[in-house]
Amino acid sequence: MPNLSRSASVEASRIREIALLADRVPDTLRLFYGEDTRPTPDFILEAGREALAHHKTFYTPNAGYPALRKAIADQYSRLHGLEIDPMDRVVVTASGSVALLIAIQATIDPGDEAIIVTPLWPNVREMVNLRGATPVEVPLELGPDHRFQLNFEAIENAITPKTRLIALASPNNPTGWTASHADWQRLSEICQQHDIWLLADTVYDRLVFGSSSTAAPCPLSIPELQDRLWLAQSFSKAYRMTGWRVGWLVTPPGLWSQAAKLQEFVVSHAAGFSQEAARIAIQNGEPFISKMIDDYQKNRDLAVDLLSTIKGVTLASPPGAFYCFPKMEGLENSFEFCQKLVTDFKVGFAPGSAFGAGGEGHIRICFAVDQTTLESALNQFKKACKFRS
Repeated sequence: MPNLSRSASVEASRIREIALLADRVPDTLRLFYGEDTRPTPDFILEAGREALAHHKTFYTPNAGYPALRKAIADQYSRLHGLEIDPMDRVVVTASGSVALLIAIQATIDPGDEAIIVTPLWPNVREMVNLRGATPVEVPLELGPDHRFQLNFEAIENAITPKTRLIALASPNNPTGWTASHADWQRLSEICQQHDIWLLADTVYDRLVFGSSSTAAPCPLSIPELQDRLWLAQSFSKAYRMTGWRVGWLVTPPGLWSQAAKLQEFVVSHAAGFSQEAARIAIQNGEPFISKMIDDYQKNRDLAVDLLSTIKGVTLASPPGAFYCFPKMEGLENSFEFCQKLVTDFKVGFAPGSAFGAGGEGHIRICFAVDQTTLESALNQFKKACKFRS
């Protein structure tokens, strides 16, 4: 048998491994995926049904329907006061994952290096590996207050002549850390100084707590970043549309056509009916998002309060996304521990080790579930921790 390619040897997702284990253990509480366990809202479902009834099932432009691209640009104007030309910078993608993949394909070559600020969703690291490049992990710094922050000195020290890209997420999966305007400004300065690209995964930007703003600080607001910033987004998290597989990519000015061309050779385009549902979501979804944030904040506070009562578990209240990422004293193999949580306690969390450097010793708990499920899962976790001590 011939040898497989290097791409075929990328690491499997440890989150998916926990999910496969849970499939074999009936009635496992499934808090390992990064999705709300409740269905897509009815007004979006109805838009999808209407799109199907009107035969939005044919090929679409590689860059997506112009009406959706305009709706996306209009949202940046509404939320951030930013004017973006939808036909010059916005490309609708078949998920946020495809947006990330296209940006990585467009910016790095085999043999290059990409700095990955971790803990981070592991697919970004493996997409760099798939490209034949080398991911260089730089961990977020965990302060004495148990809050995460960027370590700019470590980022700069990791830059070499082979570095072509810095990739990070804000709000961050799995930590909830959220970049400030000052953070984006400093990253802009580093990228300019070393002439490298910045890839910002902002799929959780609507999920922020304790702020008067309805969205996280946006890197598009930094003028100096415009010609080197690739911004990946998705409808999955803010609108409960994970299975619809539709997202978008904001490119540097003039590079939309390169991104659309690359999408042609991955998946051609997002499904037409998904794009129509997404357009209605972005145009009519603000009341839903407002209610959802209230629900998530209650769940977050419930989770933080309960987790804080468990001996050996430390965490700060996450300012964004919908995860808690507690650190567990003495935990050296989070994957084995999460396996045990499934087999012995029927509760599924994601192991911190799945998210790269700085993740080991932590677990990720998705609190985007109904409150009954969340309470049951946390109580089972508390029992498991008593057995550890």
